[in-house]
Parts: sequence; structure tokens; C-alpha cells
Amino acid sequence: MGHSKRIFFQLGTLLALVSASATTQAQQPPLAPKQPESNSRYVTEQPEDSGLAVELHTASSYDDNILGDNAHRIRDFVFEEGGVISLWSSKPSWKLGLEYRPNALFYHTASNFNQVDQRLDFNNESHLSRHLLLRLRDSLDYATGVLEPRSNGDVSLPIGNSSNLNSTILTPFARQFGNDASGETEYDMSRRSSLHFSGGHAFRRFKNVGNANASASLFNTQTEAGGAGYSYRLTRHFTAGLEYQFRNYRFSQLFHDRTQGVFLKTLWDVSPNVTLSFFGGAEYSDSLGQFQVPSTNPLQPGTVTTTLRTMRWSPGGGASVTFRSNQTVLRLTAQQLVADGGGLLPTVTNSYEGAEIRRRMVGRLDIALTASNARSVALQGLTGKGAVDTQSGGLAFEYPLAPVLSVHAGYNYFRQRTNQFVPLALDADRNRFTLGIFYRPHDYRF
Repeated sequence: MGHSKRIFFQLGTLLALVSASATTQAQQPPLAPKQPESNSRYVTEQPEDSGLAVELHTASSYDDNILGDNAHRIRDFVFEEGGVISLWSSKPSWKLGLEYRPNALFYHTASNFNQVDQRLDFNNESHLSRHLLLRLRDSLDYATGVLEPRSNGDVSLPIGNSSNLNSTILTPFARQFGNDASGETEYDMSRRSSLHFSGGHAFRRFKNVGNANASASLFNTQTEAGGAGYSYRLTRHFTAGLEYQFRNYRFSQLFHDRTQGVFLKTLWDVSPNVTLSFFGGAEYSDSLGQFQVPSTNPLQPGTVTTTLRTMRWSPGGGASVTFRSNQTVLRLTAQQLVADGGGLLPTVTNSYEGAEIRRRMVGRLDIALTASNARSVALQGLTGKGAVDTQSGGLAFEYPLAPVLSVHAGYNYFRQRTNQFVPLALDADRNRFTLGIFYRPHDYRF
């Protein structure tokens, strides 16, 4: 009898523990859908909790337009030596990521253009409390806009409307110093709803290097941004929300713009491998610019300055779809937003479409194919609005020679056309062929 009681007691205890565990799991809110990463790594290439990675590359390229200007076309061979140092750590209460990319360029003939490009990216995510999350991001870039060698997994396309700087326009051979810093706080109001507030500052400055007339005609850019939003998880895999954004653009003392926008946003995990995001709404821009026009006063020949103020509504939005598996990455993105003119224009309406596919083929061969199209139209103009059309395409092959060594061959094409209302009329057709070696030892795990 005592033995039977012990058995029933043990069974009752086991059922109570299982029931309590199931109740606890049911009370834990499921993870909300997250915006996919901008890189092109396979699922098996995603980093683990903490580690350090070092990558070195040496490459030789043939560039048939190193200045990026058809009117001053120079062909040359470029030798590049660089690498990547990545540090990341992930804990239950915080995440940290740091990446540094130096790249030295040596020109065979135009040796006066030799330089060292550098880029530093910082990402931090901290849970200040159970319901409060803080994100910090910062990117520093000091370069000339030359496309540096990258492994297929590091190819990146714009996704969403997070960046404060327009990267779809090609500028002539002028050194650029840019910084894009932002912060965001997210407060979980309940298991399904959350509020978030964001702010940021970005700038882009140009310094003449290879084109004697470039720096005087390029627009330095400074941007302050802020926003607030509300998100609600309708189902475990679908989140919708409303977001308000404010951006303040300044281009020296001559041009100034304030843009406000309201967007409806959705994020849907269609399957474990597919994520679909969408945002759509309207933007209101208040632009103020000073233009030089011919004088009509015979007593004051030459040009005079006139001030133009433009206020307008415009639609804004975008969408992206990402498919990521062990052997394939497919990303499609499109958006239209008010943005800076990338140095060639002040504030513009920027439309962008991009596609990328990466595939691991039979025999360990890895292929990446990219294509994009962009159009930027100025918000202001006395006799007409400046417009810049840009197209690009790329094809890259990678083949591992050893577990830590791979050969990389790539081709990139850039095309850009400007109309007669762009101050610096810059048309460019550029072909670049690259052959390089990538060395990446095994990651160091913490």
C-alpha cells in the first residue's frame, strides 16, 4: 500500500512539473519578426554567440574609368591590399558588433591617386530592463567611392528606410568622409505591442583629389533625423505598425529642407526562410534654396541670387523580400523616399530597385549576381529640376582552394546619366574586372 502511494505521489509530482513548465512556456511571448540582415550570408554562415574573425585579401583590377567621368576618362590597373576585422558578442541582455575594413589602393600609372580607404561599423543592442531595449549604430566611411573587393557573403543591398545618406549616386573621384549615427529605444507595452523612438545624425563631406573642378560643385550634406512609432504583433509571424519620421537636410548655407513622413509598416515571416517587409505612406517637404540667375538690370550685369521656397506632398514607401537557406540567398528591394542628392544635388526624390541572388553550385563554386536601378530628381529648380539616373550590375565567382583560402573573380558595371540642370554634369560608364585571393582563418570563439 505504501509502495502504491509513493508511485502515485511521484506521478502527481511529475504531472505538476510538466504542467508548470507548459504554463510557463505558454506565458512567454513568441519572438516578434525581425528585419532581415543586409548581408548575403547563408543560414550556415551566420555567426555564433561570440567571436573574432579576420579576413585578408589581395586583388588586382582593371578599371576603364577610374575617375568615374566620361569627359575625363582614364584607364588603369589597380592593386588592392586590405582586410576585415570583425568582433561580435551576444549575451541574453546585450549584443555587440564591431567591424573595421581598411583597403589600400595602388594605381599602376596614376600613382598620385594612391590611397587608403577605411570603414568602421558599430552595432550595439542592450536590454536596459525587461521591457526597455536600446539600440546604437554608427558607421564611419573615408573613401573615394571605389568598390572594394568583398566576399560574396558580404554583398549588401539597401533594405527599408533606415539609412540617412543616399548611396545610389556616383560622384567623381573625390574623397568622401561620411558618418551615419543613430539610436533607438523600444518599449514593450504588452506581449504584443511596443513603442519605439529614434534619432540620428549623418554627414557627408567631399575633398577634391583627382578632379580639379569636383569639390567646388559637390554638395556637402548634413542630416538630423528623428522618429517615433507603434508596432502591434497581430500573429506570431506578422507585425504591423505606424511610424512618423522627421529629417532636416542642410547643404551649406544655400539649400535647406525639412521633410516629415508618416508610414504604415508591416513585417511578415512567411516561412522560416522567407521574410517580407513593406512600408508606405506620404511625405511633406519644405525646401528653401538660393539660385544664381542672369541679371535683368543693365546697371548690375552678371548674375544675382534669388531665393525659392517649395512645399510639396509626395508618396513614399518600399518593400523587400528575403529568402535565405543553406545554399541560396535571394533578395529583392524597392523604395521611393525623399533623400539627399548624394553630392550632385540637394534634396531629391530617390527611387531605387535592387536585386541580388547568391547560389552555392555543385563543386563548391559560389556565384553572386546583383543588379540595381535608381533615379534621383531634385525637389527644386528654377528652369528645370536636376535628375540623375544610375544603373549597376555585378557578377562574382568564388572557389575555395583550401578551407581558409579562396579565389575571387568579379565584374562590375556602372552607368550614370545627368540632365542639363545638374550643376556638375557627370555622365559615367565604368567597367571593372577584379581577380583576387581571400584568406580567412577559422573564427576565434569566445
